Amino acid sequence: MARSKIWKYYDKLDLQTAQCLLCEKIIKTSGNTSNLMKHMKTHPTIDVNDHQSIVVRGMLKRESMPLKTRGKKILKYASIKVKSEPKREHNSDPVGDMDVNMIEFVDAEAHAAVESVVNEETYANWTTAETESAAETVSAADIIEFEPKEAQYQSDQQHEHHEDSLPELDDINDCQSVYSSVYQDNLAYFVCRDKQPLDIIKGEGFKRFTQVLCPSFQLPSIKQLGARIAQKAELHTTQMRQQLGNMQTLSLSCNINQANGTAELSYLEVAAHYHEGVHRRSRTLSVQALPMQYNTSSIVERLERICQRFEINKSKIMCIVSRSNRMLENAVATLLGSQRHVPCFAQLLETMLESVVQRQEFSELCDKVRRRVAHQLSNSLTTTDVKLDVNGRAISSYEMLELYMRHTTHTSHKLQNPNSSQLSAIDATTPALNSDEIELALELLSVLGPLASAVRQVCGSSISSYPCASNALPILYTILNELKQPENVNQQQHQIAYEMRLFVIKQLEECFDGLEKNMMLAMSSLLDPRFRNMPFQSASLVAKYMTHLYNLYEEKVETTADDSDDETTTDGYDIWSAYRAFSQEKHKQITMIGEQENQDEISSYFCANISSLQTEPLLLWKDLAQFHPFLHSLSKKYLHIPASAIPPARLFTAAGAEVLAQHKKLMSDHMNNVLLMSDCTQEEWKL
Repeated sequence: MARSKIWKYYDKLDLQTAQCLLCEKIIKTSGNTSNLMKHMKTHPTIDVNDHQSIVVRGMLKRESMPLKTRGKKILKYASIKVKSEPKREHNSDPVGDMDVNMIEFVDAEAHAAVESVVNEETYANWTTAETESAAETVSAADIIEFEPKEAQYQSDQQHEHHEDSLPELDDINDCQSVYSSVYQDNLAYFVCRDKQPLDIIKGEGFKRFTQVLCPSFQLPSIKQLGARIAQKAELHTTQMRQQLGNMQTLSLSCNINQANGTAELSYLEVAAHYHEGVHRRSRTLSVQALPMQYNTSSIVERLERICQRFEINKSKIMCIVSRSNRMLENAVATLLGSQRHVPCFAQLLETMLESVVQRQEFSELCDKVRRRVAHQLSNSLTTTDVKLDVNGRAISSYEMLELYMRHTTHTSHKLQNPNSSQLSAIDATTPALNSDEIELALELLSVLGPLASAVRQVCGSSISSYPCASNALPILYTILNELKQPENVNQQQHQIAYEMRLFVIKQLEECFDGLEKNMMLAMSSLLDPRFRNMPFQSASLVAKYMTHLYNLYEEKVETTADDSDDETTTDGYDIWSAYRAFSQEKHKQITMIGEQENQDEISSYFCANISSLQTEPLLLWKDLAQFHPFLHSLSKKYLHIPASAIPPARLFTAAGAEVLAQHKKLMSDHMNNVLLMSDCTQEEWKL
């Protein structure tokens, strides 16, 4: 069967569609030519029966600006521009250089696409003999546009489904928005958690790093990042407000820090301490700059503002722990009363250790060791872990001397090595300790050993941890007993070491006397099952505190029985919880046999054995609560009190200088929000 003459004006794309060569519109064929003939009637100037007519692609194309009518999307070949053919004389060949003057390729990709189409089909058809014979009737001006039919087909398909594709674009935009929000939240978490200044995002290295990780992520400005951190801080403040509002009691710690000792960089740091279940928690509430000329009233005003922001009722604040500062002490007395102020135990230890290190007999030994260690380190003549002490850190001087004496034998062995020609010069300029000095140093270290051990115990394993106030009296009590032991006193061969021991004992007794009289510290130790009434020297003070407990017991102060139930209940049946309840009841019945009828829970508590020292006090109270419910409820008011106004590691180690340097960089409007969010976990950030 002969091919229909209508196909002269169409290119068959597939079994169901064909493209008009005149207007380049795509028509459905449905297996016949009816639609093709019907479409040709839209071109009345074309005579289908004229076999001599020449068909030029796009000669009747109606769209003068095709890019605007196809969903306003830029096509892959939109970079092809058509240039008008300059006028030529009639005897010139317009087709010969049409491929040179008619199409301008803007980019290499479009050029490659067009060349592919031209080489396969279009250019071959365009330069047929029929076209060459009709060159006089078809001019370049008649050719409006050339476009590869494959790209045209894709363009029309996009045009037909333009409305359907819009929701997909919205989904993509939403997805990108979600990812951008996640990136910004993690960026804010990085800045807050590591206490970095916000202008870190302006660094070229940081910009390069983020672009390599995620090229599509656009870094926010400092103002935008600060606003996002402020938004997170406000949400966290709302959560903390609800949490602290539900607390029965809590304690605060406050401290005035001065970067580099300059008054203009002073700022007030306030933290809250409370219980979550059976664990102690400490959270920074505020770190705000103080005016250059601040006083007690300005401190009180800021403390009240912090309490209002977090909706902390002052009646729920058991006490405020602060460093030795007259204005801070007066501010606490104005806000809560002087009886609810607790001195910083860590600072008291620091003061005692500094007074010992500054004594002439100890400082001379440290100076001599310091010069020798510095000379050895500068000449790489030591392989030990002996390090120089840090100026202003008394514990570091003790550790330097301790490590030096530990490696004295090893160092002496190295000095006898004849391979080094510099050793004789070192002995001349920085002589080592002689035998008498070594013996004296060992005795001084034995005197200060318990005090140094207490410092390490208070510092803990984390730079941000606060020791419990119930540890203060037991630590001092133990050090005093160790130094007063006769066998330890008889070991002293040098009068200097003996005098040093007496000096340390005197310092400890003065400190212990003041702490033992503090009601808050005393009650926290009494209600700690690990210590109870053991770490006390004054019997009259113990009797006073016991009377206070009985008065509270008789008044039947409202207990937090509901909280106790929440701690012991579980979601399902727990066989070990049932066993604990059964065993406690049986133990209670056994212990009551032979006891006086008038013995109450207070006397039975202090008559019982001391509990394990390695367990958290509230974990111990889970087993004791059934026997001593009143004391259990009372212990929750005192066992969250910290023994230090700031983490002790910041007082005794180089970490304190690092924190001050970080805070100095953060001195801006965003410092409070950054440090507030620095304590939050990833779960609280919802990352």
